[in-house]
Amino acid sequence: MQRTTLTIDGHSHVLAQGTQLGSLKAAAEEAVRAGGRFIDLTVVGNVAVSVLVSPGVAIHFTTREVAEDDRDTGVLAEPFDESRHWDISDLF
Repeated sequence: MQRTTLTIDGHSHVLAQGTQLGSLKAAAEEAVRAGGRFIDLTVVGNVAVSVLVSPGVAIHFTTREVAEDDRDTGVLAEPFDESRHWDISDLF
């Protein structure tokens, strides 16, 4: 599977599996055209994050091949079970 990291102004957000990159890129472009706007992300752990995207803010995507993770469904109603420990270093 592929795992994508979105970095905005130096802050990295590891996106949940199944994130539609085309839609996310379009939302970021629209936010810049609008002079700034929050866009919503679902990150690994099935956690909601809102980030402010505005003109002059550097945004970049990196994608790498990683092993499948059955916990990473992208469903906000199903956050990672705390009994199934994970660490951010597991993502890289």
